[in-house]
Formats: sequence, structure tokens, C-alpha cells
Amino acid sequence: MMLIRDRKNFMLGLAMAISFGCVFASLFMPWYGHGRCAFQASDDLFNSISKGSTHYIASLREHTQAVEKTSVAVSLTYSSQEVAQQAMMLLEKTGNVVMKDEKTLEYSGSLGAMLSAAITDSDTAFYNDANAFRDKYGLLPKVVMYRWWQTLKETERALKRQKMFPEAVVVNSVVVKGVEVGYNYFGIEPRKASNSYGILSFALVFYVLYTLWWGYALFHLCEGVGLAMKGGSKKEV
Repeated sequence: MMLIRDRKNFMLGLAMAISFGCVFASLFMPWYGHGRCAFQASDDLFNSISKGSTHYIASLREHTQAVEKTSVAVSLTYSSQEVAQQAMMLLEKTGNVVMKDEKTLEYSGSLGAMLSAAITDSDTAFYNDANAFRDKYGLLPKVVMYRWWQTLKETERALKRQKMFPEAVVVNSVVVKGVEVGYNYFGIEPRKASNSYGILSFALVFYVLYTLWWGYALFHLCEGVGLAMKGGSKKEV
């Protein structure tokens, strides 16, 4: 049986531990809007704030001006005929594209036009406009963005094989800062950190205090049962 040596410290630590557990359990309850728990609500908040700082469309359009008049001829291979046909819809208005075989497209035209179309769709995805994709392609937004990702990655590889390395770098920047952002953040509302300083401050203060809460609960429990850390004495040789 546990020997309680300091009842006051032990009871204080026990009360802190029980109250900590009650608050912790409440964080899993769906009390925070739309049936979400606190952890889901905080994830949504930080995802929204993260998205609000990843809108690079203006800088991408400026960056791609360097390849605006660059003509390319690339062969793009996909995993299936259906995927190739969907990718073909994305490229039809940007240059000359033909089906070489069931899984391969031959594209020739302006690299700038191709990237501009990808940036426009990335911007549409960033603002969660699903209807625009349905009207334009008849496809789901994430399907469109994934096809752009496949198309641009294939284009990047093709340009590297042709030793067009500066152009490949531009394509990669559109993939990373445009297409991937549009895909990963679709469905999340962008939010600026400057407009959410109140809830951010609360979350930070709560995290610090809650961590200290548990630490002091353990400290008082250990004091209550006589467990304490003591510095060792220095021995002279």
C-alpha cells in the first residue's frame, strides 16, 4: 500500500491530476461546432491560418513571364487512358495536344500558356470554387489538380531530358507553390493570422498553462509520497 508522507501535497496533486483528466476528456467531446472536438477545431484553425499565408499566385505569374514565349514539344505518359484523356482536356486550349497512344500525349505549344492555365486552376482551387471546375471540365476539383500535378511533373522530366533546366525549374515552382497548394488546401477557408490573434493567444497560453498544470500535479503527488530529487554532494578526491 502506498505510504502517504505528506497528505497536503498528495491531496493537492491528486486534485490537480483529476481536474487535468476531466479537462483532457472534455477536449475529445464534440462541443466545438459542427460536431468537432477541440483537437479537430484547432487543426482546422491552424490549417486555415497556414493556408492564408500560402497564396503565391501573383508571384507565380510574375515568375512564369520568363517562359511566356518559350515553345516546347514534350511527350507525357500517364497511368491509364482515362487519366490521359482527362489531362488532354486541361491542355486543349494551351497548345496542340494529340493522343500518341492510349496512355501518352504529345504536346507542342507555349510553355507559358500551359503554366498560366495551371496557375489559374490553382487559384480557383485555392478559393474552393468547385462549381468552376464542374462547369469547365466536368471533374472534381482535386481530380483536376492531381491531373495538373501529373502533367507538370511529366513536363518537368521531359524538359530536363532536353536539357532545358531553367524552364524545368519554373515548372517545378508552379507545381510546389500553385498546384500542390490548391490540391492540399482545397475545402479549407483561408484565414490571416493577424485576424485571429485572440484565439491564437488563447491557444498558446492554454497550452503552456495546461502543460504546467500536469507537471505540478506530478510534482505534488511525488512530494506527497516522499519522492524528491536531491542534489548529490561533491566528493573531494
